[in-house]
Amino acid sequence: MHNNFRTASSVALAVAGMAFCMGAHADSGISLLSPGYQAQLETWLGEGRLALTNIYSKAAGDTSLDFHKASDGKGRTFSVMEATNSSGKTWLVGGYNPQSWSSTDGMHVTMDDSQRTAFLFNLTAGFMLPQLKQYFNGDGIGQDQTFNRADYGPTFGFGHDLYVPQNLTNGGSSFLYTYNYRGQPSTGVSLLDGSIWHGNDVTFGAIQVFAISAVPEPATYGLLLTGLLVLLARQRCRAKARAA
Repeated sequence: MHNNFRTASSVALAVAGMAFCMGAHADSGISLLSPGYQAQLETWLGEGRLALTNIYSKAAGDTSLDFHKASDGKGRTFSVMEATNSSGKTWLVGGYNPQSWSSTDGMHVTMDDSQRTAFLFNLTAGFMLPQLKQYFNGDGIGQDQTFNRADYGPTFGFGHDLYVPQNLTNGGSSFLYTYNYRGQPSTGVSLLDGSIWHGNDVTFGAIQVFAISAVPEPATYGLLLTGLLVLLARQRCRAKARAA
């Protein structure tokens, strides 16, 4: 009887865990990413539904060290941030980093096109800019994916295409070069408003970093549940055999 209860409890906990995982996509407590924005990122990444885990949210007084402490070595991520230009207009922008952030690696260089999978995005304006591919063998344009140093926030590209300073607030910028939807280097315009770069005049408000994992398909949950029910049935048969 005790074994039956223990097995039934395990199955109930497993089923509850599955229900939680299935609901996590819709109720993840995300503040910067609305369901619509998350769906847009999923479309751009092209891997189906995603589970986004908030691993870093900027707090008052934070510096780049706080960002790196939370984000380094955590695998691929979306970095999402409120960015305001010198005219006071704000956009929700950011980037997809297919590699782990680091405090010591410097520039992550990606020579092969198969590695050039990062992209920048402007969710407010509704567009994304992919990492440029090679024009010819060994082409260095588009190779500089992210810049990784302890005194930099989440920073992308050579220009830098999106630069978050040490204080995570004042003195940021966007100088597009590595990333461009046109398939060629840009002329140093801003990810925010398309204006020509004229100094580090971007101010960042809220910043969040999300680790990325795939959401299992419903069929996967069904197979798991079937397996658990079979296990429970076997346990019951064994208990009856011992009692006979």
